Amino acid sequence: MDPQIEDGQSVLVSGLPYWFKTPQINDIVAFKDNSDKVLVKRISKIQNGKYFLEGDNKNDSLDSRKLGSFSKDRIIGEIILKL
Repeated sequence: MDPQIEDGQSVLVSGLPYWFKTPQINDIVAFKDNSDKVLVKRISKIQNGKYFLEGDNKNDSLDSRKLGSFSKDRIIGEIILKL
């Protein structure tokens, strides 16, 4: 899969969509990792209330395969616009 967002590209993030629905598989979200760094990844699995977040560039992505799954409170919002 080609990356949907290029490295360094600006995006608009909104938490509003998740006031009305829960995050879904294939949503692209901004979230805070365990060191509070903001990352953008795609939800690939949801299990036991945790979200498994993966980058589209599977060969070179710091994501849940290395960091583990994340709870919903770590998700800032959904990417609603690529600038």
